Amino acid sequence: MASAPGAEPPTLSTIPRLRRLSGPGRPALGGAGVPLARPSTAAGVNTAPAGSLDTQSAAPQWGVLGNFGGVRDDLFRAGIRMDGSFDYQTSTNIQGGPYQSLRGAGQLAVRSAVDMDRLADLAGGTFNVALTYRFGRGLTADQHFGVLQQTEEVFGRGRFPRLTQLSYTQRFGEFVDLKFGRLPVSSDFAGFACEFQNLTFCGNQPGNLVGNYWYNWPVSQYAARLRLGNTDTGYLMAGVYQVNPRDLEDGFNFDPSGAAGALAIVEAAAFPTLPPFAYSGSYTVGAWYQTGGGPDLFLNREGLPLAVAGGVPLADRERSGLYGVAVQELYRPNPANPLASLSAFVRVTMANSSTSFIDRQETIGFVYKGFWAARPLDWIGFGIGQSHASHGLAQSIQRANLLDGGVRPIPGYERALEVFYSLALSPDVAVRPNIQFINRPGGVGGRTDILVFGVKSGVTF
Repeated sequence: MASAPGAEPPTLSTIPRLRRLSGPGRPALGGAGVPLARPSTAAGVNTAPAGSLDTQSAAPQWGVLGNFGGVRDDLFRAGIRMDGSFDYQTSTNIQGGPYQSLRGAGQLAVRSAVDMDRLADLAGGTFNVALTYRFGRGLTADQHFGVLQQTEEVFGRGRFPRLTQLSYTQRFGEFVDLKFGRLPVSSDFAGFACEFQNLTFCGNQPGNLVGNYWYNWPVSQYAARLRLGNTDTGYLMAGVYQVNPRDLEDGFNFDPSGAAGALAIVEAAAFPTLPPFAYSGSYTVGAWYQTGGGPDLFLNREGLPLAVAGGVPLADRERSGLYGVAVQELYRPNPANPLASLSAFVRVTMANSSTSFIDRQETIGFVYKGFWAARPLDWIGFGIGQSHASHGLAQSIQRANLLDGGVRPIPGYERALEVFYSLALSPDVAVRPNIQFINRPGGVGGRTDILVFGVKSGVTF
C-alpha cells in the first residue's frame, strides 16, 4: 500500500507561529483556514499512506487521543508534528472461493515531521519519520482466489514492524526542492489516494503491477528525488531508488549490499482548469526504467516455458513502463467549499510483459465527498477497472500447451468493480462498507465470479 498529484499538505515552515484553530483544538496550517484542495481521489506528495482513509487531510488531526493536555499543540508550535492512524479491513466472500470465510488485516502507522527552520535555523528543511506495523490475514491469500489484485489493499509486505520513511527535504525557494533518505516510491510518484479497499483502485498503480522491483508503502529504500516547480501550478520531478530485495524481508535494513540495480522515474504534473469544467484537475504522466533489468518470468534461455521445460530464465530482460493519472473535479454543492466535491478519475499503466505478471491496468470511477448536507463528512465512491495478465505469460502457456498437448487456459483481462459508502462516526473515526465484484479472476474466462463484502475502517490519533 497504502500506503498517493493532489492536495499536498503545506510544510511545517508555512505554519503560523501563533496558534489558529481550524476545529476543536486543532491548529490550522494556513491563515485562510481552508487547505488547498485537489480533486477527490487526487493525492499529494507526502500525504497519508495506503491504508489511511483520508489522504486529503492537510492539518494535523489530534484524533481520538487528543492533544495530551496541550503537549501536542506545544510541540506543533515548536515545529514538531506527531500523529498516527490505525486501519483495519475485513472481507468475506459471498461468492467464489472453496468456502465462505471472514478475514481481517490492518496497519498501525506513526508519523512525525520536524520543521528544521524552527528547530535548528535550517530554512526550508523538513525531517520526516514513519513507522508501520502490518498484521492479520488476507481473504485473497487464504481463499486462493488467484486474482490479479487482492481484496484488502492493506495486506502484504510482511507482518512485522518497518521503518517506512526516514528522510530529509530541503526547499530552495519556491520552485526547487530535494528529498533524500529512506523512502517508499509511492510517497512521491504516481500519487493516488487510497480510498477504495480493492487494490485495483488504491494508491500507486505501477507498484501494484510491478511489485517485484517497484516497492510501494510500507517498504522503504535508499532514494533521492528532485522536484522543479510546485504542487500549485505544476512540476517536473525525477527520482532514483535502490532496488534491494533485502528491504522486503527486513523492515529496518540499512545495508546497501545486495542491490539489483536502481529504479529511475520521471514525472510531470499540471493542475489546470480545462473547459468545460469550472474547477481544476490533476493530470500526471510518468515513466520508469530499472537499470539492472531482470530475469524473464516465463521463458528460459531457449525460449521455452519455464513451467514445463525448466532451465535458466532468459536474462537481462528490460524493466520499464509508463503511467498516467487524471483526476477532474466536476461539481461542488457549495462552490466556496472545495473539500465537498464530486470528482472523476482515470488511470492507465503499462509495463513490460516479460518481467511483470500484470502488464496493463486501466481504472475509472468517481468519489463524491460531502454529498449529503446533513452528513458532510460522509462519502460515496464507485470504481471499475481491469488488470491484464502478462502477454508474456499467455505466450508461455500457449507454448506449454503445444509442447505437452495440455489445455491450460490463456489469461487475459480481470475486471473489478467496487462501490463503497464512507460513514464518518466522528471526524477521526470512519467505517466504510463496500461491495467488490471480480469477473474473470486471474484474467481467466470461465472461472466463477467473486463477490466480496468488505469493511474498511480507520481511526486517527
